[in-house]
Amino acid sequence: MAKITTVRLLLAIVATKNWHVEQLHVNNAFLHGDLHEEVYMEVLKGVVPPKPGKVCNLRKSLYGLRQASRQWYEKLSTVLIVLCYTQS
Repeated sequence: MAKITTVRLLLAIVATKNWHVEQLHVNNAFLHGDLHEEVYMEVLKGVVPPKPGKVCNLRKSLYGLRQASRQWYEKLSTVLIVLCYTQS
């Protein structure tokens, strides 16, 4: 989430440079981050595990995980660099 002052500043720069602007909204961004460490969670209520006492080994991040925002940023940065964007 960006602060409105940051958005206004960015739009002011875009207007003075006569750049083209596109908007992107990612509704479920944190669900696309790959996890590089082992993270387990209990089976959710209402889901019957194949064997009693089993847990879930997560491969993708979920909302609420400490790693979620870091993993999403890593994935987004990698894709943008491949598309020839540079960080400023």
